Amino acid sequence: MKYREVLEAAVRAPSGDNCQPWRFVIDGDVIRIFNLPDKDTSLFNHRQRASFVAHGALLENLSIAASAHGYTLDISLFPDSSAPNLVAAVRMNKGSTSADPLSPCIPKRCTNRKRYNGGSLSTAETQTLLAAAERIPGGKVALTGSDREKSEIADVIALNDRLIFENEHLHAFLFDHVRWNDREARERADGLDIKTLELAPPDSFAFPLLKSWPLVSFLKQFGVPRIIAGSARKLALSAAAIGVISVSGKGDKECVCAGRLIERVWLEATRLDLSFQLMTGITLLMRRVLDGETEKLSPQHVEQIRKAYGTVASRFGIEDGSVFIMFRVGRCGPPSVYSMRYPIDKVVEAR
Repeated sequence: MKYREVLEAAVRAPSGDNCQPWRFVIDGDVIRIFNLPDKDTSLFNHRQRASFVAHGALLENLSIAASAHGYTLDISLFPDSSAPNLVAAVRMNKGSTSADPLSPCIPKRCTNRKRYNGGSLSTAETQTLLAAAERIPGGKVALTGSDREKSEIADVIALNDRLIFENEHLHAFLFDHVRWNDREARERADGLDIKTLELAPPDSFAFPLLKSWPLVSFLKQFGVPRIIAGSARKLALSAAAIGVISVSGKGDKECVCAGRLIERVWLEATRLDLSFQLMTGITLLMRRVLDGETEKLSPQHVEQIRKAYGTVASRFGIEDGSVFIMFRVGRCGPPSVYSMRYPIDKVVEAR
């Protein structure tokens, strides 16, 4: 298959709960990249924004990997208004170009959900992550390593995990995408391998029980979602820094640009041997609430999400209407396992 190695690198991109919402059509030197709306039906994926962010990360991988094989790209985003699922048309141009130094980091990049070792980022590490925004018009990276500020943002991150165990729709989507053993993870090649959650032994026993929504509903009266949120807060506080990636504007193209910036920052962190985890869910819920799309969210949760947005916007200087994603970064041991990906032949059609 033409461009196989480049596309195999491209699909190493992250996506919400590893849904991999893409399909490729190769026609000569043009690769058309389509979004698959049915792949991610979560409340987080309001107006397909989460999927478009994932496509942005894919395009950044594609660009970086192409440079290592002597290609430059002409990328046209949403080129056909009559085909809303056509995210990009990419022309591959063979020529003389230098390989992007981040290319070797693509297969190494991964989510690491372990507890980090605290500490702080060096000045050089901080500057490297911040400088990634220079490649994306309107892009911005902000970081904080302050204990007080991390504590404020950790409360917001914890809210995400609490909502998953207080909202039936969020809960159902998560547990529908958990792969409970090695065989299921290999056969499905999508979703969340249970090992990627890095659960401690007691949690590994309890977590499968929480798949039952009636049980979770019963346990809510005993504060179990708050206990789960407390664990998420501790994980956030273990980071060397918590950051935000943002792009001015909230349209589809801005979501793609945000995804490209996210992947760039993540690959830079990988090159620096730093661990990294996106905290996308709560920020996507914020955008949903800000747009007035509050169906399937309780009034109490809507108010909590609005308050959380105020905290993040104030702390990181988020402009009204921006696309933004949070993350934590730090140091710890390697993850227990990497997420699977679909075989490339499953997602590519050649003409």
